[in-house]
Amino acid sequence: MPMKLYAHPDNYKTHKALIAARYVGLEIETPKGGVAEQTGKVPVLETDQGCIFSSTAIARYISRISRPMGLYGQNLIEGGMIDSWIEFCTHELEVPLCTWVLPVQGVFPEVPEATACAKEDVKKALAVLNNHLLHNTFMVGHTITLADISICCALVDGMKLVLDADFRKPFGNLMRWFNLCITQPEFKAVLGQVNLCGGAAKGAAPKQEAKGKDKKEEKKEEGEKQLTPEELEKAKKDKLKKVIKEGGKRGVEIEGAADMGGLQFFCTSVDLPQGDLDLLVESMKAMNIKSDPTEEERKGGSGHIGKMIFSAGTEQLAVVAYVPEEKQKDLSCSEWIKAVLGSQGGKVKSESKDVCAGFVTTNSDKGIFPLKIREPMILEANNFLRKKGLFPEDDSDDDEMVFGDDDFPSM
Repeated sequence: MPMKLYAHPDNYKTHKALIAARYVGLEIETPKGGVAEQTGKVPVLETDQGCIFSSTAIARYISRISRPMGLYGQNLIEGGMIDSWIEFCTHELEVPLCTWVLPVQGVFPEVPEATACAKEDVKKALAVLNNHLLHNTFMVGHTITLADISICCALVDGMKLVLDADFRKPFGNLMRWFNLCITQPEFKAVLGQVNLCGGAAKGAAPKQEAKGKDKKEEKKEEGEKQLTPEELEKAKKDKLKKVIKEGGKRGVEIEGAADMGGLQFFCTSVDLPQGDLDLLVESMKAMNIKSDPTEEERKGGSGHIGKMIFSAGTEQLAVVAYVPEEKQKDLSCSEWIKAVLGSQGGKVKSESKDVCAGFVTTNSDKGIFPLKIREPMILEANNFLRKKGLFPEDDSDDDEMVFGDDDFPSM
């Protein structure tokens, strides 16, 4: 019976699992609806023995299914090397590359300072890869491993959209390796034809397309900019409604994931508040509302779980911490958020025994950008919990249920 993977089919993080499955001969269905439709973003692999969350955890699980295939290396040292390159890919490559690519895809508005910084960070990451591949055909060992799959998938959108011929020119070893990967049958079956970016490196799509807009589009945008007070109020209410819906769904996810993992504290990010601290507080409230099991679409239900949630906008990263009353003897909400915000020079805006809120302002001079600092701050939040014995120690060799990166980036 095939396993079911609920995920965005076109996301590069989903591609990692699908390519790994091709190599180990695992049949995976990618049905619509289910968990993916309920959450809007969470990759979940449904197996006969339970569910696995997060793209990296799923890819690691699949890669270990067939040891003779060697996707996780031929021995312990190769397994450690593969983990090292996966970590490098996640933190050193994906973060700046997404900061550059996502505005081009229209996902986020462009912050020119962030894009400029991201380009330099991408260049540094590619230089590391290029130097390594000078004397290595593959990232680890002498065959394709999960390290190759992860890094190649992370690069595909960049290769298509922003890494133009001039940018790629210094990285001959990397391009040899990349072309070798994408021509493998297992890669081609998932990625299809990968057409490399040929023109000049791109900035954000809205700016590129501005010249080509017709008068009708310009008029429409002008009308949107000149909203009446009533329209502005309606737009505000509509956004709040969406934020509450997202928070309610995330509360259900957190409840389920925490219960399965035996966790009492949880850290994650949400999208729709877009760095608005007041909206992030509303999102937290929606996560904590009492869930009605009789409802067709459950909401909330995680009020018994301590949480810290993050939302990135162009101007700031918003952070809200929550510690339920019964856990306040073990953890101070105020101490927790101050430690996390302090790691990036942030400020506390409001604090109480159960809910505290604060923010970190974008500072291009210091290289502080919300998308770039979000993951390190989530890690800082978890490390604070670990020091108090409130969060499990990280064990990458554990084959039990794993949570992680894009879905619940805290884990």
